[in-house]
Amino acid sequence: MKHLIVSVSLILFSALAARAQTTPDVYQTVYNQVSQPNLQKLLKDMTGVNPVTVGSKTFSITNRYLPADKANFRSYWTAFYQALGMQVNELDYKTVHHLEKQGHNVEAVLPGKSPDSIIIIVHYDSIGPTGADNPGVDDDMTGMAIEMETARILNRYKSKLQYTVRFVAADYEEWGGLEGAEQYTQYIKKLAADKGFKVVAGIDDEQSGWLENDHTVDLFDCGGDTDSTAMGEAFVQVVNKYSTLKTKSGCMGDNSDMYALWEGGIPALVFSEHDPFNNPHFDAEGDDSYTRINQDYFFEIAKVGVTYAATVAGLDADATESPILMGAL
Repeated sequence: MKHLIVSVSLILFSALAARAQTTPDVYQTVYNQVSQPNLQKLLKDMTGVNPVTVGSKTFSITNRYLPADKANFRSYWTAFYQALGMQVNELDYKTVHHLEKQGHNVEAVLPGKSPDSIIIIVHYDSIGPTGADNPGVDDDMTGMAIEMETARILNRYKSKLQYTVRFVAADYEEWGGLEGAEQYTQYIKKLAADKGFKVVAGIDDEQSGWLENDHTVDLFDCGGDTDSTAMGEAFVQVVNKYSTLKTKSGCMGDNSDMYALWEGGIPALVFSEHDPFNNPHFDAEGDDSYTRINQDYFFEIAKVGVTYAATVAGLDADATESPILMGAL
């Protein structure tokens, strides 16, 4: 079965890449619609630079480590997606970590022509030298801002979407074990089996704002038990067609949320800034602040990330649902 899934995934993502080439206008339009001011506002809102108001409550999200601050983030995230008209599902689970008894994933659903689903997953928790003393702007609110900008733009095309898109904010990535992503993978596989739809692919938007000296976007499309190199090839084609960025492809272990999808048999890709593990403000190093972000570099990666997600979700006005689906869960 594993070999069948890999073969089918190669066929599908070759078709997706061809689709992007034969109908470039809609994807060029998507690329052009990505807004740098929107991305910057999202980053500031989610990292304590801007105070935010949800309902009658005003607060600043200075970290996403402590339970109360994580709850504030989820409140903001939920309000954003509900304002787009999407259903938001709170997916609590029993956590092994000591700060709280439950972990908290949240999912927003953008229905497409088919219930067969694309997952865009980003972790929202942060960590610093002593826990809460780090706003975690690059890791991973740059990725989260890209996810949310993707949602804003794809929502405009919801009558054309070939697949349902599930936007996920996953808990407890920073503590090791990818707990939130593993819990979500179990949830979506069971839901797919119960409801009779397929999970087509996953995209993991990782930290994308720190630039040392190379305008390169890294992509990781191999690791775990699932070969996703066809997704990587399609990503490179999008970068080369619409952007001036360079690409570097590689494999990755259990360092980000896509690994849980791989282990669940779901083809997935993660993209990030170049050489993310050498970021001097990564995780416990601290001071991962808004001023550390190279805004133009972040904007270029965001435009590519949003456009790639659009090609995977499918926006062709004359396309019909493909009979070839991967990840038959």
